[in-house]
Amino acid sequence: MADIKIKNINPIKKNAVQYPSKKTMNFVHHQSGINLKKLIPALVLVLIIGALFAKFAILDPLAKRDVALGELTDKQTQLALINGKLTGYEELVQQYGRYSYGWMNETEVNMVSRMDVLQLVEQEIATKAIIDNMAVNNNVLTLNIHGITLEQASTMVRSLEERGLVQSAAVYNAVAEQAKEAEIFMSIIMTKEAE
Repeated sequence: MADIKIKNINPIKKNAVQYPSKKTMNFVHHQSGINLKKLIPALVLVLIIGALFAKFAILDPLAKRDVALGELTDKQTQLALINGKLTGYEELVQQYGRYSYGWMNETEVNMVSRMDVLQLVEQEIATKAIIDNMAVNNNVLTLNIHGITLEQASTMVRSLEERGLVQSAAVYNAVAEQAKEAEIFMSIIMTKEAE
């Protein structure tokens, strides 16, 4: 076998721990001064952020609230003026409400529309005779007409009775000199057409 020589290695000497050579300690602490080159931009940045926060988070909402309160006050003033103008409105509703179906009594509800009556007079009577006067009471139309003969008056009555709006038509008084034009008093009872 081969001879192995072991060297005498002194590990302590090679890796010996070295202690610091300084034998005293200085406990005096030197404060570092404020670095103004870093502090001023930081303060400016903090002030800008604070100003932006104050503007957008505090001042703008307060301004919006003030504008909204002003608008609310204006609207309340307008409402008070309108309510002041509406005094007596209930009386007005009662006065004019009777012309609608909700306020009419049974007789008024069953009355023929006056526009339908006028249309009937214009189409059937005024085109054929001269109307001296006419009156409508409930659903009864009374007329004084002239300018037609008794025969034409009879034809007019038949024509009127064929209309759905007319329940009956009658001539009550007719005065004519021979076959000339007559003065006629006519009564027409009307009914509402089925809707």
